[in-house]
Amino acid sequence: MGAIDFVVLSSREGLLGRLRESCPARRFVTPSEVTESLHAGIVDSSWDGEAMTGLTFASRIVLCDTLPFPEQRHPGDFRVLASEFETRVDELLSWCEEFALNQHRLRELEQEVDLSRQVQALMTEVELSGVAERIAGTILDLLSLPNGTLLLYDSAREKFVNVYSNDPSYKDSDEYLPGVPHAMLDGPQAFAVSKGERGKPRLVALPARMGEDLIGVFRGVIPPGELFDEKKAELAALFLQATTAVLSNFNRLTRSAELAMCDDLTKAFNRRFFDSYLDQEIERSRRYGSGFSIIFLDLDDLKEVNNRYGHLTGSRTLQEVAKRVLGAVRAIDKVVRFGGDEFCIILPQTDHRKAEGVADRVRRAICDAPFDLGPGISVEITASFGIATYPQHASAKEDLIRVADSAMYAVKSTTKNAIKVAGS
Repeated sequence: MGAIDFVVLSSREGLLGRLRESCPARRFVTPSEVTESLHAGIVDSSWDGEAMTGLTFASRIVLCDTLPFPEQRHPGDFRVLASEFETRVDELLSWCEEFALNQHRLRELEQEVDLSRQVQALMTEVELSGVAERIAGTILDLLSLPNGTLLLYDSAREKFVNVYSNDPSYKDSDEYLPGVPHAMLDGPQAFAVSKGERGKPRLVALPARMGEDLIGVFRGVIPPGELFDEKKAELAALFLQATTAVLSNFNRLTRSAELAMCDDLTKAFNRRFFDSYLDQEIERSRRYGSGFSIIFLDLDDLKEVNNRYGHLTGSRTLQEVAKRVLGAVRAIDKVVRFGGDEFCIILPQTDHRKAEGVADRVRRAICDAPFDLGPGISVEITASFGIATYPQHASAKEDLIRVADSAMYAVKSTTKNAIKVAGS
């Protein structure tokens, strides 16, 4: 932190002008001219600062007219006779500035210690989603922003994927780095802010690097008209960089563990994964007071495909369906082959309305185009969908599965190729 503002609040005639003239290297301002986040004050002993201007000072020079000095004293006050102040002005300003800067640094260290504790607390998490949620939440708090998204590089997909988001405006896409202009990350800076247009939100991007490699990006949304504190952004960037190794390790471990819990045919997750992950998602939702949804889908009339073309074509159909389902959901959503031709999608931090939107996107991905599976083999297939949301529709795992499954079979036994929410 460089030089600080000295805010002059005194009724002594001409004091502000004389200070500016005698100490041109320092900045002396009135309350309306304050631009820095750290201020020191030059005030009359009768001034009651906070009540008058809302300003708080790390240090103050208090000008007194007589001895003894008033009993009331604020921490960081340097009390001096007004008649002596201008004869010792440089000495007193240096003391005051040094004290203010030390106080500022002390607060920074306290924040760094607190962030260090938070980095250590990440090690208590057992899932990448929990780590990502904690990191993103801390960064949002540091930046005083409501919404953001954490993206990590996925070597299997060869792109950055969303591992946490509470931003309703964020849209996944097939881009290498969805939702973040590449130009924001071209330089070595710890963060970048987009210019934006009047009345529209701006973006802040914080890169997470391991050496020269970019492994993640935090994307925050600055509401229209909101000021952005670059000092807070520097601290948030410092925290993100401190967690980069943790993120990278969890990312690798998660990918390795996921491979062991994948269905051999479809590469979706298997039933073993489903049971453990659903327990964890329920526990996480209870802990943070959030919710999640599950979508059950069953392919309509796959038996006819098996009867007409054989079971090998039926298996290839399942593989191609799984590819389309996986391509239609977010990276944080988990697609599970529940058994046979039945799949389940687990949607963290998603209510039933948003889950309906995901289900319709998956439904259209399956039925909008036929599956070309070889010479003369073109298969058209649809699916029936059932949705349930925790804790709205059920608070126990078995009940949640049951009501979602029942909603799906209600569709399958009537119209097919449609979506039903539990209880609707």
